[in-house]
Amino acid sequence: MRKDNTEHKALFTIPTAAHGTTLANIKPLPEQRKITGHKQTDAYLWVLEVIRLNEPAHLDAAESALEKIKISPKDAEKHYSRYLLANGADPFQVAFGTIGMDNPARAIEAARENIKKAVAVRAQFGSYETAFDDVEAERVIKSSPKFIDDHLWGWTAAEKKSSGINGSRMTEIDDQRRAFVDGYRDVLPEPCTLSDAVREFVYWDWLYQVRNTAGKELGYEFGYSEHHRSVYDREFYLDKLLATIPPVTRAEAVEVCHWFLESGKGEYMEDDGAAVIINLVGECEQ
Repeated sequence: MRKDNTEHKALFTIPTAAHGTTLANIKPLPEQRKITGHKQTDAYLWVLEVIRLNEPAHLDAAESALEKIKISPKDAEKHYSRYLLANGADPFQVAFGTIGMDNPARAIEAARENIKKAVAVRAQFGSYETAFDDVEAERVIKSSPKFIDDHLWGWTAAEKKSSGINGSRMTEIDDQRRAFVDGYRDVLPEPCTLSDAVREFVYWDWLYQVRNTAGKELGYEFGYSEHHRSVYDREFYLDKLLATIPPVTRAEAVEVCHWFLESGKGEYMEDDGAAVIINLVGECEQ
């Protein structure tokens, strides 16, 4: 009976916590500003801003401050919406600018969730900055002679001169690049089972999430936008394995099926990932 690839498992197992989680610095409170001119609305906006800092040292006090504000969340949202409209905002900007104003409890819940995520990042990496250092799997990919770091790889001289290509041409180049790197199989250990493939997907998703959390804590506007293209080229190869590696046992097939449906990966695959489902319901070794 086939077994998981131990080398692959070692490379793509999410590390356990090995660092302290004490914050080096407490985020300072934002300045209280006169925004709308309506005292209660401005106080409400300030408390929401404090909550969204995701700073454990301030969160309990912010929650208590909410109880002392007399204006209701709905009324504060109305006041702020009128202010935005009066100052030239369009309806979309108003809708975006007032997201979550009517549900401060959800904002507090989200802050607590974000604080937990930030604690997990510090526990695993020691600092937010370290979370952006290449992990071993990324270093292995970059060791490949096939590694591509040129965003203009595959472009013709004319395309480089014009600084642009259309969508179909982008797809063509993506296909060429993915065929060339071949999932970086020359340097990365090969998944032997569906469980190996899923483990690697989970690892890359975990790495994205922790870097996104770290980026937000460091004040990056977009958190962490995306992995290097080489990671997605690797995942493209893994997509094919989901449809071609037969499950070892019925239990594995069921477990992978649950993961596949919950991940939503099928939405981005041909025929909604039908080939993967057909593979999972096929014959097992045991």
